[in-house]
Order: sequence, then structure tokens, then C-alpha cells
Amino acid sequence: MATCGIFSGVRVIELAQFVYVPGTGVLLADQGAEVIKIETIDGDPYRTLKVGGDRNLGNINISMEQNNRNKKSVALDLKTEEGREALLKLVETADVFLTSLRPKAIRGLRLDVEELRARNPKIIYARGNGAGFRGPEADRPGYDASAYWARGGVCYALTRPGEQPTSPRPAFGDHTGSMALAFGIASALFHRAQTGEATVVENSLLATATWVLSGDLTQVQLPQYQTHPKVSMRRPLTFSYAAKDGKLIQLMVLNPQPRWSAFCKVLGIEAIENDPRFATDDARNANGDALIAILEASFLTRDFATWQPLLESLDIPWELISSIEDVANDPQIKANGMMRKMSVEDTEIDIVAGPTMWDGAQFCREPVCAPVLGADTGAMLAEVGYSAEAIADMQARAVAN
Repeated sequence: MATCGIFSGVRVIELAQFVYVPGTGVLLADQGAEVIKIETIDGDPYRTLKVGGDRNLGNINISMEQNNRNKKSVALDLKTEEGREALLKLVETADVFLTSLRPKAIRGLRLDVEELRARNPKIIYARGNGAGFRGPEADRPGYDASAYWARGGVCYALTRPGEQPTSPRPAFGDHTGSMALAFGIASALFHRAQTGEATVVENSLLATATWVLSGDLTQVQLPQYQTHPKVSMRRPLTFSYAAKDGKLIQLMVLNPQPRWSAFCKVLGIEAIENDPRFATDDARNANGDALIAILEASFLTRDFATWQPLLESLDIPWELISSIEDVANDPQIKANGMMRKMSVEDTEIDIVAGPTMWDGAQFCREPVCAPVLGADTGAMLAEVGYSAEAIADMQARAVAN
């Protein structure tokens, strides 16, 4: 890969499957890291996984592309001594070893921290799992929907009492955790540059959930805390309203007084501007149901497209409650490069960038589609000293692919 980006010159060995930890690799690869994805001879199961229906666009696995772009693929049978040795030779050349394998699997392959450090004392060892790496459940299998969404309290927090539990969104916890793990790796690279010391970086889906819900988890100490408080008073200026065409508008006016007069004029409710029930914010909230009814009737008189410029003229915080389709086509998202096109075979697909920019960009180059299984096996093994004959022999015996 050409030199570019914040992580240019950093080589990452990624021994990981599905989304969570590979999502970390993508964030590094987008900014120039050389990420070598180590796969089994059959490949990452995510290449063929089907959950809730077909995830392909023609022959293109959209999710695989989103989480494995800008990487290289090396396929090895790590249960053989030859395959394991090939991996260790690559580790000798790397800065970071990144894995999602559970501790017992790592022990079985003899790829724990001490064994990798014996071959490369400066390797940063980064790992992510479901429930953390200490305690009796360190080897417990964990996925987004189980360790993050269910056990981590996110599903409970987003489900009203008595309702069917809210279904998890695809890779919701995975991509949240991948950001945290990428932050840890960036910090470890900085620490090593400053001190020469290599560190072990850990993240889990459960730890990610506790951080996301840290507001709840700290406030639960308060005697008055309620997870799902009953709505005893509706605040009309931080409420959502339906336009004539059914689109929902979320107001978030925390300091309405400077804009109250203009707000009443735009909404066509000048008659209530000086009504004592609505003259102050306390009064408006105390009479919330009455004001909400007035605002609901007003918003229902126009389509969203008509309301949009009127609300913009007020310079107040508000937003459309967007559908997923709305977000995918949001011009502000396009303007900031949050989503962009990537060529896969003869097709252009939309991919989502990481949330952080460096010098105004999330990508340091045009993104390249995910590698086919074993696309770089021969080249990478040749780089670490294997002859063409040795590589062909390993491939013939399915030690490599």
C-alpha cells in the first residue's frame, strides 16, 4: 500500500472474525495501517454468514466489504506447526497483533502474549472479547447481541416496561467497541513511541456497554433514580411533532426565551405568545399538555418540506427524526465524507467511514474493496523468506491458501 495517513508504516496482524475486532482493523487501515487479515483455509465465517436473510448485493457481501476494506488476506492452517510458524514470521515484522479469539483458543494455538513477545518484544498485543479477560467468564462466547445488547443492559435501557425487548441493530455494539479498541491501540503506539514499552490492550463488548450506559450506571446509586421513569410532565419544546406528511420533527429548545416570540410567529400561534400559561419556560412546562396540543395542531398544517426552511430561520436546535434511508441520503453526511462510494468488482457500493477525521479526511486514499480469501498469502510469505516452491507446497497441502 502507498504511504499515507496517521497510521502509515504501522503493520497490524489481525487474527479475528466477524465484525467487532475486524472493525478495529478497518479504522486503522483507512488511515494507512497495513492490516494483514489472517484467515483459516475456509476463510472468516463472516464471508458466508446469513442472519435474518441474504446480506449480498448480487455477489457482493456488503457487510464483509464494510468491515474488511483496505486489508490484505493471508489464509493459514494455524493448527499445523508450519502454519503457526508462518504466522509467527509475520508477527516478527509487525507492530500490532490484533485478535478476537477467546483465551482458551489462543492458548490452544500457543499464540499468547509471552509467545509472541518471544518472537517480537515490541509487539503491541490487542484483544477484544465478550465479557473481559479476567474472572470466571473470560472464555464465555460473546457476540454483539448477547454480551453488549443483552448482558450489557442496552436492550433493557431502550425497551419500555411491558414491551417486547427491542431488537438489536446490526453490529451496533460491535462498531461501538471497535472504536474503543482502536483508541487503545493508538494510545499504545504513542506510549511505545515515547517510552519504548509495548503494552497489552484489552476491550470487551461488556465493558463497552458499561461505558455507553455510564450515565445510568453511576446514577443508579441515587435513591431517586428510576430506569424508566413515568412521564408525569411533557416538555413541549423538547417534544416531537408530526408534520402533515407524517414526518416527525424533534424540537430540542433548552433555552426558548430569546426565540419565543419568533417561534410563535413561525408556528402561526402569535395569539398565545403572551398567554400567562406559556409566558415563561416554567409556565410552559407546567401547562405542557395544553401547549403540546396547540403545537401538534400547528405542525399538522404543513408538510416537512415546508416546515424545514421556517424552522431553520429560527436558529434553534431541532432535527427530523430520520429513517435509515433518510440518513443514507442525508446531504450533510455526504458533504462531510461520512459515507462514500467504493468500487467492488464492476459495482459501486456505499460504505460508512469511521467517525474521526485527520486533516479533514477519514480515508488517506481511495478505499479498496475487501480482499478475496488468501489474496496476499503468496506475497506475504515470500516477504518473510519463503521460496516460491515452499509456498506452492504449503498451498498444495492446504497449510496455506
